[in-house]
Amino acid sequence: MIIFAGKVTCNVRRTTPTNANTLYRDKRMKVITEKYTMQWFRKTTLKAVPEWGCLLFAAVVLFFAIPAQAQKVAVKNNLLIDLIQTPNISIEFGVSPKWTIGANVSYNAWWHHVDGTLIPFGKGNARGAQDHVQWRHFFVEPEARYWFCSTFAGHFIGFDAFYTHFNMGNVKFPFGLYPSLKSKRRQGDGVGIGAFYGHSWILSPHWSIEAVAGVNVGYAWFKDYECSHCGTFIKKDNKPFVAPKIGINAVYNIK
Repeated sequence: MIIFAGKVTCNVRRTTPTNANTLYRDKRMKVITEKYTMQWFRKTTLKAVPEWGCLLFAAVVLFFAIPAQAQKVAVKNNLLIDLIQTPNISIEFGVSPKWTIGANVSYNAWWHHVDGTLIPFGKGNARGAQDHVQWRHFFVEPEARYWFCSTFAGHFIGFDAFYTHFNMGNVKFPFGLYPSLKSKRRQGDGVGIGAFYGHSWILSPHWSIEAVAGVNVGYAWFKDYECSHCGTFIKKDNKPFVAPKIGINAVYNIK
């Protein structure tokens, strides 16, 4: 009798229960999908949203954030800001017999040739690379007002806070303010607070006009470039600043 001795192997296949495999695969696919979806959203959708969408979004949020029981509602436009071709709107709500709250929003998305007359302080002798003025910015300013007599009529004082994103260059400000912006571009962000005084004159049951003057103090962080369009990067910087607040507002009282 011949006996063959050999190695007997036994392949044992270890398997994970079907349900566990499915759950693991689904969880992994969900993580991967969420990761690449967010990357795509940041690279495409967010960049594709026009900046003026911020203006609309801010106005909608402000409108629905205030209770519908507000005593009075007014919509305003600053005529002085209109002079520098900057669309702006303000919404104000009466919340008590002598207090109102609201917000001012403005947005400028374009630049201006220095030979044109689009903005009063934008003219100059620069040519070539500096042949235009930039006054581009987004600005939002919530505020509260105390009225000495009744809301939307007579004298008032107020307090505000603001945020702005700006991209300015080749701008000649009145009264010699910010002289460094005459020959270079500055892009960055700023925040601040302020106080002001004003008076509102009633013209009709729905229309009135008001004058406002005050001062804002803030802090800005920004980058400087050599000329008003593109230009070589110079430096990063940050500093406090003081800015006047002035306005002549056309007011429409909704209710």
